[in-house]
Amino acid sequence: MKERTLKGEIEFRGKGLHTGEESTIIIKPAEEGSGIVFHKLPEDVVIPAHYSNVTSINRGVNLGKSGTTVMTVEHLLSALWGLGVDNARIIIKGTEIPALNGSSFEFCKGINDTGVIEQGNLRDYIEIQKPVEITNNEYTIIALPGSEFEISYAIHYNGYPLLSYQYAYFKMDPEVYFSQISRARTYLMEDEVEGILKSGLGKGGDLDKVVVVKRQEILAKGGLFYPDEPVRHKILDFIGDAALLGKRIRGKIILEKAGHKAHLELVKELDKLSGTTSFSIYDILNIMPHRYPFLLVDRIEFLSDKKVVGVKNVTINEPFFQGHFPQFPVMPGVLIIEAIAQVGGFLLLNHAQNKENPLLLFAGIDNARFRKPVKPGDTLTIEVDLLRFGGKVAKMKGIAQCEGEVVAEAELMAQIVEVKH
Repeated sequence: MKERTLKGEIEFRGKGLHTGEESTIIIKPAEEGSGIVFHKLPEDVVIPAHYSNVTSINRGVNLGKSGTTVMTVEHLLSALWGLGVDNARIIIKGTEIPALNGSSFEFCKGINDTGVIEQGNLRDYIEIQKPVEITNNEYTIIALPGSEFEISYAIHYNGYPLLSYQYAYFKMDPEVYFSQISRARTYLMEDEVEGILKSGLGKGGDLDKVVVVKRQEILAKGGLFYPDEPVRHKILDFIGDAALLGKRIRGKIILEKAGHKAHLELVKELDKLSGTTSFSIYDILNIMPHRYPFLLVDRIEFLSDKKVVGVKNVTINEPFFQGHFPQFPVMPGVLIIEAIAQVGGFLLLNHAQNKENPLLLFAGIDNARFRKPVKPGDTLTIEVDLLRFGGKVAKMKGIAQCEGEVVAEAELMAQIVEVKH
């Protein structure tokens, strides 16, 4: 699936939930591969929506850079991510994202009214390959393998009979998100109100935006939008926090009594698992058409939708060393480029496994540079990033290193063709 952005600009104005101050945001389309970024004015500071830029978690997620902060970003990020927007530039004039009705519904309406368009780049996914568990006395999170994005969430609060237990499960897509999640408003327990106000937060909160849970009743203007609105808001928050990964998730996430802090712990753990590792030479032979003496990759150490890392062990037995050069054997630069292309080809041919007899052909080489000679005994570690892929023609950037030093790099164009016998 390919990345998406907005068809046009969207503007929102309103008070922040915690500061109570007026702010304006303008959400603009953005180039493929750019992700979601906040552009804070008048400071003119750009803050990518990434977990590394989280400055604090206090009743919401705040992002910052160079001393500049944007507060309470999770509902807006949830709307963008939930409706399939991968790239957007958010101009913000003010300190905090407007709370609107305390959910992501108004943001979603704006996105749906404006429309979303497909772009050229493939989406970057994290595919959960093995169970991940984060557990302590406060919460439990388990991430399991799966082909889609599924969320299972449970909450329970002692002393509040109406929230003694709530559970919800959804297989997430934009339609499900909009109809089943987006209207869920932020909530708090009656005992929390005084402490929030004393801490200087919640200045923009009221029953238009916030569901208040009391011992024997739930206060919500117009009643609850969903019978289990609080736990659905937890799912809304989680999707907003998951957007800070910058990559889509394929897998099932199970959460119990979690919150922003726990969500971000999981995000960091998942970022360590952002690809499938360790394809052996036997796996490579099943994918690649090359054979001796022209197969120039021995192992694939990492593979995701848009990145691959491979290894070529260079030995004195390589046939090209007999003539290049007998007294000073060095690997020909063109073969280093070929090795880079083959590593990138492994990624592309994985995308093309539904094609009959696919073959990868060079279409162009740009910006090739050779930094150091490669000699017998060296191990080439080759990283290739997929810059663009239109289904048949791809553009890649590859870097080859030995012991951490770059020995060669190039941008490559390649075309997948089907061989007819």
